Amino acid sequence: MARRLPSLNALKAFEAAARHVSFTEAAGELFVTHAAISRHIRELEEYLGTQLFLRTGRGVVLTEAGQRFGEQLTPLFDSLANASREAAAVGAARQLNVSVEPAIASRWLVPRLGRFKELHPDIELNIDPTSRLVDFRNDEVDLGIRYGLGNWPDVEMSKLSTETVIFPVCAPSLIANAPNLKPEDLKGYNLLHEQRKQWWAEWLAANGIEGVADWKGTVFQNHLAIEAAEASQGFALGDPILCTDSILEGWLTRPFSRDMKDHGNYWIVRAKGSKESATARSFREWLMSEMAETNKKYAGIKAALKPAKH
Repeated sequence: MARRLPSLNALKAFEAAARHVSFTEAAGELFVTHAAISRHIRELEEYLGTQLFLRTGRGVVLTEAGQRFGEQLTPLFDSLANASREAAAVGAARQLNVSVEPAIASRWLVPRLGRFKELHPDIELNIDPTSRLVDFRNDEVDLGIRYGLGNWPDVEMSKLSTETVIFPVCAPSLIANAPNLKPEDLKGYNLLHEQRKQWWAEWLAANGIEGVADWKGTVFQNHLAIEAAEASQGFALGDPILCTDSILEGWLTRPFSRDMKDHGNYWIVRAKGSKESATARSFREWLMSEMAETNKKYAGIKAALKPAKH
């Protein structure tokens, strides 16, 4: 007898929303829009003929039916995920060659790879940290993780994160004796530059800060400016992906609430016209989940900041 089941996408949306009791957090976890979560849940409610959530002015709450359904679904999805991993682990190991910009590799990706290995023990990753744009037609590379405008030719692209912002960071010890530091006070500190000095000029201009010599300071390649900031050598410009872990560990601090929206973003890319393999899809979905978690942690850091004084 055929099973009569609702849409799997609707079930996934509801399970995530029920677990978080939030459409917004469910959307972030599944990397879809709030509207998509809402639409899937309405579809599921119509299919079941019962209301699963009550919409309130402050968000949503589960109905009794929704509470019971969610409690049953979560272990089922956990079992399905475990079964999928066990099935994938049978047979020969699968290899995935990934080209990654050095800053992303060392500051964000490498510390998280143990979690990917636990989820996918059958996938052997070969990580190549390079700033060179690989040629997927000639290089033995399956995927690339890049930062930029997303205008590269001959690649298929998936955005890994949402809006990216740029903000100053420094070691807590550098400003230990300056509790009321203002952005204008940057004129008394060393500015640490990443390859081109234009980024500091853009950040200062975007925030209307005058009197700071944006052209002064030490120039580094790749992510070394952020590491110099961790060593109390001055202020660097960072973003949520490269700096959230260090801020939470206490190696860096973000003293000002002001930031600047960057036009670039984090992307995962593969050869244009190529079909995404199951191995590549597993890695991409894991990357999206990890970046969503990092952005969630950064949102907490941002919310705790005090508005900068003039």
